[in-house]
Amino acid sequence: MKEYPLVSIVTPSFQQAKFIEETIESVRAQTYPNIEHIVVDGGSTDGTVDTLKRLSCSEDRFRWISEQDRGQSNAINKGLKMAQGEIIGWLNSDDTYEPHAVELAVTALQEHESWGMVYGKADYTDEKSRFIRPYPVEPFERQRLYEGCIICQPAAFMRKHVMDELGGIDEYFHFCMDYELWMRISNHYPVGFIPELLAHSRLHDESKTMTQYFQVGLPEIIRASVKNFGSVSEQWLSQYYVHAVLLEDQKLWDVIIRSEPIR
Repeated sequence: MKEYPLVSIVTPSFQQAKFIEETIESVRAQTYPNIEHIVVDGGSTDGTVDTLKRLSCSEDRFRWISEQDRGQSNAINKGLKMAQGEIIGWLNSDDTYEPHAVELAVTALQEHESWGMVYGKADYTDEKSRFIRPYPVEPFERQRLYEGCIICQPAAFMRKHVMDELGGIDEYFHFCMDYELWMRISNHYPVGFIPELLAHSRLHDESKTMTQYFQVGLPEIIRASVKNFGSVSEQWLSQYYVHAVLLEDQKLWDVIIRSEPIR
């Protein structure tokens, strides 16, 4: 299907039984006709595997594994090795697509052969899939990426050869592995933008954004910025200052300044 290149959607999963079926169904509802969906589960014990078994019976291009891994970044890299598509979507097990997301992304990448990746608009939704607010997405400018994360991860699609060339996800990062990937891709390839709503990123009490942002996310962001830009923007540094100095969080300050391991 030359006019419809295969798209591989990779979903890392762990203990997300209450969300993963909705995630899978959002892939199945795509208007694009040539998709494989790969779920890489980290050995969930909450009913996720039962859902995967049930849903795999009705879909030829749906594959899954469930085994212990080294975390989300490792799971994504496993999925990339399994993927056979020319284009990669990365959809976490609590996020969802709009029905035309893949079709719009493929069309954009076909029209712009130099683009290494493309992304669109996205919303935050809550535990019951209710709209919270728009994600702060902006048309791509590398300076703006340096200043903050203007790309919403589930609304991004990458060329497989770009992911392979750049070595996939850097498994050193466990929170901002997506932001670090955008930095790395934009070092080597143009990044495109679609001014259309493509995906929904879910905020809930157990999500990393809600539970790990200050202790894990901010230290990783500063390391990713130094790795890819050689410096850190004032916007990120101001967040560090507020939460590490004004809030007198000595543990976080040690992580930031001395690059001590997170315990």
